[in-house]
Amino acid sequence: MANSMKNEQEIYEKIKNQNITIHPLIWELMDHHISNDLYIINIIIGSTILDGQPFTEENAKSILEHSKSIKSFLSKLGKETRKNTP
Repeated sequence: MANSMKNEQEIYEKIKNQNITIHPLIWELMDHHISNDLYIINIIIGSTILDGQPFTEENAKSILEHSKSIKSFLSKLGKETRKNTP
Protein backbone atom coordinates (compact mmCIF):
# COMPACT_ATOMS: atom_id res chain seq x y z
CA MET A 1 0.00 0.00 0.00
CA ALA A 2 1.40 3.38 -0.98
CA ASN A 3 0.26 5.30 2.07
CA SER A 4 -0.60 3.24 5.10
CA MET A 5 -3.11 4.57 7.58
CA LYS A 6 -1.83 5.44 11.03
CA ASN A 7 -4.90 3.93 12.70
CA GLU A 8 -5.58 1.09 10.25
CA GLN A 9 -5.10 -1.70 12.80
CA GLU A 10 -7.52 0.05 15.16
CA ILE A 11 -10.10 0.19 12.36
CA TYR A 12 -9.73 -3.55 11.70
CA GLU A 13 -10.16 -4.21 15.43
CA LYS A 14 -13.37 -2.12 15.51
CA ILE A 15 -14.70 -3.96 12.45
CA LYS A 16 -14.01 -7.29 14.13
CA ASN A 17 -15.27 -6.31 17.59
CA GLN A 18 -18.44 -4.63 16.30
CA ASN A 19 -19.08 -7.40 13.77
CA ILE A 20 -19.34 -4.89 10.92
CA THR A 21 -20.16 -6.57 7.61
CA ILE A 22 -20.60 -5.52 4.00
CA HIS A 23 -23.73 -6.52 2.13
CA PRO A 24 -23.16 -9.27 -0.47
CA LEU A 25 -24.42 -7.00 -3.29
CA ILE A 26 -21.69 -4.49 -2.48
CA TRP A 27 -19.08 -7.27 -2.45
CA GLU A 28 -20.39 -8.43 -5.84
CA LEU A 29 -19.99 -4.94 -7.32
CA MET A 30 -16.56 -4.45 -5.78
CA ASP A 31 -15.30 -7.83 -6.92
CA HIS A 32 -16.55 -7.31 -10.45
CA HIS A 33 -15.33 -3.77 -11.06
CA ILE A 34 -12.08 -3.73 -9.11
CA SER A 35 -11.03 -7.25 -10.11
CA ASN A 36 -11.62 -6.56 -13.80
CA ASP A 37 -9.55 -3.38 -13.80
CA LEU A 38 -6.75 -4.94 -11.75
CA TYR A 39 -6.72 -7.97 -14.07
CA ILE A 40 -6.17 -5.75 -17.11
CA ILE A 41 -3.45 -3.77 -15.32
CA ASN A 42 -1.72 -7.04 -14.37
CA ILE A 43 -1.91 -8.29 -17.96
CA ILE A 44 -0.29 -5.09 -19.23
CA ILE A 45 2.46 -5.17 -16.61
CA GLY A 46 3.00 -8.90 -17.04
CA SER A 47 3.28 -8.74 -20.82
CA THR A 48 5.64 -5.79 -20.78
CA ILE A 49 7.92 -6.24 -17.80
CA LEU A 50 7.78 -9.99 -17.24
CA ASP A 51 7.57 -11.07 -20.89
CA GLY A 52 10.00 -8.46 -22.19
CA GLN A 53 7.55 -6.64 -24.46
CA PRO A 54 8.05 -2.89 -24.94
CA PHE A 55 6.11 -0.61 -22.60
CA THR A 56 4.30 1.80 -24.87
CA GLU A 57 2.43 5.04 -24.39
CA GLU A 58 -0.73 3.05 -25.13
CA ASN A 59 0.10 0.72 -22.21
CA ALA A 60 0.58 3.66 -19.88
CA LYS A 61 -2.67 5.29 -20.99
CA SER A 62 -4.54 2.02 -20.47
CA ILE A 63 -3.14 1.57 -16.96
CA LEU A 64 -4.11 5.14 -16.08
CA GLU A 65 -7.59 4.60 -17.54
CA HIS A 66 -8.15 1.46 -15.48
CA SER A 67 -6.75 3.12 -12.34
CA LYS A 68 -9.17 6.02 -12.82
CA SER A 69 -11.96 3.52 -13.38
CA ILE A 70 -11.31 1.97 -9.97
CA LYS A 71 -11.36 5.39 -8.30
CA SER A 72 -14.52 6.37 -10.17
CA PHE A 73 -16.26 3.15 -9.12
CA LEU A 74 -15.27 3.65 -5.46
CA SER A 75 -16.53 7.25 -5.55
CA LYS A 76 -19.87 6.16 -7.05
CA LEU A 77 -20.22 3.34 -4.53
CA GLY A 78 -19.36 5.72 -1.70
CA LYS A 79 -22.01 8.23 -2.77
CA GLU A 80 -24.64 5.49 -2.81
CA THR A 81 -23.69 3.80 0.45
CA ARG A 82 -22.34 6.41 2.88
CA LYS A 83 -24.74 7.71 5.46
CA ASN A 84 -25.13 11.45 5.65
CA THR A 85 -23.23 12.36 8.77
CA PRO A 86 -22.76 15.87 10.13
